[in-house]
Amino acid sequence: MQFIELKNPRVLDILERLRYLYREKYDVTKTNKHYGKTMVAEDWVSEKYLRKVLSMGKRHEGVPTGAKSYFIRPDGYYGDDPQYDKDWTQINDKIKLDVGLRCTALAHLYPPKGFIDWHNNANASAYNVVFTWSETGDGWFKWYDVENDKIVTMKDKKGWSCKVGYFASYDDEKPVTYHSAYTDCWRMTFSYTLGFNRDFWLDMIDYIQCED
Repeated sequence: MQFIELKNPRVLDILERLRYLYREKYDVTKTNKHYGKTMVAEDWVSEKYLRKVLSMGKRHEGVPTGAKSYFIRPDGYYGDDPQYDKDWTQINDKIKLDVGLRCTALAHLYPPKGFIDWHNNANASAYNVVFTWSETGDGWFKWYDVENDKIVTMKDKKGWSCKVGYFASYDDEKPVTYHSAYTDCWRMTFSYTLGFNRDFWLDMIDYIQCED
């Protein structure tokens, strides 16, 4: 995974709309499914837990099993405002069409001390893009460098940031990418996949970094 510069004004406008919807217009902490309310981050994002997941090999299905977060997508909304579904559909379709994204893999709001555990998405292999909004920048995304047996920390930035990468399957020549995230402030992540066309993925990166 690597950071890229978010410069495209159209993309930034869409992301700001996402921020407005789920940090100002809607209080998802009162209406949306909340996962892992009593979970303690250290039990799930430590190196000890990573080593446990690594030892599982292919028995690890790829999906996260521990997190503390609120679901943003309509299937996690338990309120009674019909506009919620409409707003999500409109903004999600807009960013996918504008950037060229295929599938919404994750849309979560993390509270302070929120997290997602070590996992590798081997069940959903694809090129990807991850948009993250952080209230203060007090959080991080970590991934495990298999070849060098070390954990790489990518610190959040205040406001919006963007990471891109490729999540391999167990059948790929490339190793799977174990990763986790934690925050000490409010944090939102919107993760999308693009399929397996590397040239298209590189064009998307150029578009996101383009200032015109």
